[in-house]
Amino acid sequence: MFRTKVIPNVSPNKINLKDQILSLGSCFAQNIGQKLQEYKFEVNVNPFGTLFNPMSIFKLINQAVLHEIIGSLGIVQSQGVYHHYDLHSDLSNLDKEELLINANEQLHQVGNQLPHIAIIIYTFGTAIVYELKETGEIVANCHKIPANKFDRRFLDIDEIVHAFKVNFDLVKSMNKHIRFILTVSPVRHQKESFEHNNVSKSILRVVCEKIVNQYPDVEYFPAYEIMMDELRDYRFYAEDMLHPNTIATDYIWQKFQEVYFDMQLQQFVHKWGKVRKALAHRPFNRGSDQHRMFIQKTIELVNEFKNQIDIKPELKLLKAQLK
Repeated sequence: MFRTKVIPNVSPNKINLKDQILSLGSCFAQNIGQKLQEYKFEVNVNPFGTLFNPMSIFKLINQAVLHEIIGSLGIVQSQGVYHHYDLHSDLSNLDKEELLINANEQLHQVGNQLPHIAIIIYTFGTAIVYELKETGEIVANCHKIPANKFDRRFLDIDEIVHAFKVNFDLVKSMNKHIRFILTVSPVRHQKESFEHNNVSKSILRVVCEKIVNQYPDVEYFPAYEIMMDELRDYRFYAEDMLHPNTIATDYIWQKFQEVYFDMQLQQFVHKWGKVRKALAHRPFNRGSDQHRMFIQKTIELVNEFKNQIDIKPELKLLKAQLK
């Protein structure tokens, strides 16, 4: 035994393949959301781009519930590109109006989805925020605007807990059955200094503990602890030595399944994993009889799932290889 193991509590609240899921926030929200998509879950992943601090996450979801719009006041231009302080640069645009149209389409879509969402996953990345000196507003992203335009500070624990309560009550007013899963991103924010990163993660972890103890519909998944306490060797990190690599992400995904999937769903994920490997296969000779037989067998395998999931995209991809 050459490592300590994190053994999360198995949740009594299982995720169903038909559940609609919204995953928002920092890296884990992106990683787990993409994994869920790969295994045919109906999930909306970071529609506003990566969001690092909890206040920016809550703000956008509150706006979606209240049918508000993202306005032009937060728009800033840098090097010919328009950005919005409430959004990640994924939504930045060369055209100011297109930026607002796209952002509000995403906001409108989330607002329409929320009454039908079963689970929201929030991943908090940092408790360090930047406030515009001009307005005092917290920004989701500074977009490389000069630092003298902002005040930097740590969020207060009670400040975040209160903001979550407002967010929770608003979302529940629209969908009383919705459940929340909170996580803390294990990615260290090196530019904030490792000392301040540790303070930041500590604040977020205490926040999650307080919230989970107050709300029965909120659970905490220990992605942070798995990475920092169990996978604490640099062989589990990407080249930047800050982000989890594929091995670590796959391991945390397996832990997530053990916590939130029943045995039947875990078996489905295992079987669909074989389909994904077959779909990713790159043959040496596409025109060979051997490859055509492989495709036919894969089509038969995919057809076994026709009563569980939408297999039309996979069948279309496979049949195109037979032409």
